[in-house]
Formats: sequence, C-alpha cells, structure tokens
Amino acid sequence: MIDVLNEVFTAVAVPVREAHPGVMVTGEYTRQPSKFPALTLDETQNVTAESLEDSSNEERFAGVTYRLQAFSNKASGKKAEARAIFATADKLMRGMGFRRITYTTTPEIYDSTIYSITATYEAVVDVNGKTYKR
Repeated sequence: MIDVLNEVFTAVAVPVREAHPGVMVTGEYTRQPSKFPALTLDETQNVTAESLEDSSNEERFAGVTYRLQAFSNKASGKKAEARAIFATADKLMRGMGFRRITYTTTPEIYDSTIYSITATYEAVVDVNGKTYKR
C-alpha cells in the first residue's frame, strides 16, 4: 500500500494552524468535534490504480481519496469562519495536486448551532509521493 496520509495531513495541518490560531486539526472523521473551530482530514479510499499496473506485481500507483471537514459554532459568523478555514485547506490540497470532487454543507435541520463543510479530494499517488490528478 502506498501511504501518504501523514505527509498530506502535515502539509495541511501546519499551515492551517498558523493561518487560523486556535483551530483544532485532527486526522480522524467526526460528526461533531469536541472543540471549535475544527478541521478534520481523513483518508477514505486507497486503492491500486489498475490502469497503471504492470507485470512486476509491485504497487507503483494508488488512487487515494481524502475527506476534509471544516466546523464552526460561533454565535455570529460561523459560516464565514468555517469557509475561511476551508478555503485555506482547499488551496493547500489543490496545490498538492488533489482535485476537489465533492463539496457540501450540513443542512441546518441537523444542528443549526454548527456550520460545517465537507469536501472530498482525489488523486493518483506514486511510490515517491508525487500526485497526479485523476
């Protein structure tokens, strides 16, 4: 398995924490974080890139998908805060060669005190950690 999760997480977490002091950044999915504002980044898929396989039986490329979630529960300005945190992380993900394939916000019917954004990103990664857009 080609595993670049730690590298991707660090490349997003460090600059997001610098740009948004006080944000909790974690590498695990959550429906509702224990602290706000928050950003989560987790890997939801890591599969062999079949179209790039050869006869060596060695995995050289993997298709990976990551889920990014931004949360805010501010009494006023929660949408703006979550969008600002998301925008920072999104720019970093796209800068690493990932393509955003979904983007949704949480409907207020679930919990109007929390604003959240969920997006997924995908890319093909080689054994050296280089990303290629699918």
